[in-house]
Amino acid sequence: MKPLVVMLSASLAVLALAGGAWAGDARGIEPSWIGAAKTAADHEAIAKSYEAEAMGFEKKAAMHKNLAETYGVPGGKPWQASQAKHCDSVAASLKTAAEEDRALAAGHRKIAKEVSP
Repeated sequence: MKPLVVMLSASLAVLALAGGAWAGDARGIEPSWIGAAKTAADHEAIAKSYEAEAMGFEKKAAMHKNLAETYGVPGGKPWQASQAKHCDSVAASLKTAAEEDRALAAGHRKIAKEVSP
């Protein structure tokens, strides 16, 4: 029973910390910014927003990878294995989202170089 209490306590602590991280990047990218972007500064601002969002996704991916390792300890309960698989899947999806955001940032930086100041 004690290992279960420790694991649940650790999970609650991680969720509490993650809630703060999610709130920190809740602003996101407004679709209206994309259509309104005309100057190099506009596109650079969008690129910075995508970079910030990517960093948030990477932090969340690391958290889920850590949870997967915690749930995946040898000798765990059967439900822990499925939870570890879920966390690995979420981590992979978040990593992909971060990579896509970085590519979008690079695209806007390229546009920023091409538009007149």
